[in-house]
Amino acid sequence: EEYIIDDAKNTLVLQEWYESSTNQVPVSLLINGNSRIGELINTGGDKQITDHLTGKGACFSLTKNKHFHLGNFTTNYTEFHVKQPGYQYRFRVIGAISQNLPLRLSIENHTFTAIAMDSLNIEPVPHLTDLWLAAGERYDILVKTTEEQDQSCLAYKIKVIGFTDQPHNHCPLCTIAWLKYPKQYIDYTYVTDCACTGFHLPPPLRTLNPVPNKYAAWKNRIKYPNWKNPSTTGDIFIADLREPKSKSKSTINNLANTQYIEFDGSITFNGLRMSYPPVPFLLQDPADKTDRCGSTCNGQPPKTKCTTKNPANCSANDYCNCQHVVKEPLVRDGWVEIVLVNNNQGAAAHPIHQHGGWYWVVGEGQYNHNINSSFIRHQDKINKISRNLHNPPPKDTIQVPPGGYAIIRTKLDNAGTWIFHCHINYHVTIGMAMVLQIGEFGKPEWEGQDWCTGNLTKNEVCPTKPPPPDGGPTDISWYLHMENAYRCVAPGVNVTFVWEYGHSLNWLTPDDWKSCNVSGTQANGEPVEPNPKH
Repeated sequence: EEYIIDDAKNTLVLQEWYESSTNQVPVSLLINGNSRIGELINTGGDKQITDHLTGKGACFSLTKNKHFHLGNFTTNYTEFHVKQPGYQYRFRVIGAISQNLPLRLSIENHTFTAIAMDSLNIEPVPHLTDLWLAAGERYDILVKTTEEQDQSCLAYKIKVIGFTDQPHNHCPLCTIAWLKYPKQYIDYTYVTDCACTGFHLPPPLRTLNPVPNKYAAWKNRIKYPNWKNPSTTGDIFIADLREPKSKSKSTINNLANTQYIEFDGSITFNGLRMSYPPVPFLLQDPADKTDRCGSTCNGQPPKTKCTTKNPANCSANDYCNCQHVVKEPLVRDGWVEIVLVNNNQGAAAHPIHQHGGWYWVVGEGQYNHNINSSFIRHQDKINKISRNLHNPPPKDTIQVPPGGYAIIRTKLDNAGTWIFHCHINYHVTIGMAMVLQIGEFGKPEWEGQDWCTGNLTKNEVCPTKPPPPDGGPTDISWYLHMENAYRCVAPGVNVTFVWEYGHSLNWLTPDDWKSCNVSGTQANGEPVEPNPKH
């Protein structure tokens, strides 16, 4: 077996960078906190920032970078050194991305093998040219180094690129790290330009985990086991990966129930915008269900029964703020299935992350038209949606295809309350989250149901106020039926308003407000509605 250099220092933490917490224009990419910005830098207005945060994608304007002085940089790109050419080097790649800006990694003159994702092993996927990561995703790769590499030339670039207009792969941001062999040199004057010259990858490509927002790519993907042949080229999606250890169909098929979670464009789960209680869910004994919504499931498979409840303030046709909880029994050898449905083709490929353990991806699909939960249920009923129960791949974050679905199964053996959310930072703060509760206090007839709270005190109010879905200290998220929002800011500080699906806002000056002058325009340019419906 070929020797592998496994050093924790060979870790790449990938993320985008913003100049300040109050300016949500991405201006650079970082590898391990390092990068450089060239002569031009991104700038943008409210419309571009809103489209970026909500996941639609946006192209920002370019302006002169006042801090740029060629040859006078205060930061160097991150360096990785190949001290033993010819061996395989293990790299851990972490997608520490904040917003909807998936990043692609490639290495000049090298291919690599993916051996793990989200910390668990997968069947090795060899001879990859590039790899995509969304917010929250992680991959372990083996980079084959060789003694035949030209060691008297410039070090190789590890290239990372993302597109702020992700649906169209327009408006790039990029950065590099150096992969240096013993006799190679580094160009310390190098800086990426705003067009990301040299980052285009010529075909043929073997791409792992592409952003699943193009139906043609999904339709023409390399399926399992065809990708095992390293000469086949194309895109490899998560559903076509496999776990290396044996998992019997009967084990993963001991199903308690199936839940459907729909993303209808409102940046919510099933139209429910998550709010949080003063006492954490884990410490509530008995549970305070006053403002709870979602499903409650009891019993043991196959006799688990589920009921759904929404608070009185939630009507069938409106979006609702509530404490969204899916409650499941603890079943040591049981599973819950969740079907994630991303309705609209133009939506973000929401990266959905689960705390408290992993899920196994048993299905994935995409259509060339908009869909909804009813459509997927019907397709499932007539057996047009398949599930792979033979060694499906484990994950804790998956991008759900726009106009498509992902089917995941989670073991019900880890009692507690686990947050389940979109990993796009703005989306989780606006309420695209829920809690997966496994077990509950006071159920001695089911072994292990009564979870442990450690040294925490039951029913103790959290000293930190739960985050509201209406935004942070210097931003306000504007959505249907929200409560009044108040901010106290210092003079000169920008306050960003971001308005949501199905809603705009009337933009009035202080004088217009005082005089009740509503003859102007909304923030979207349309005439003000003097008697708005919402």
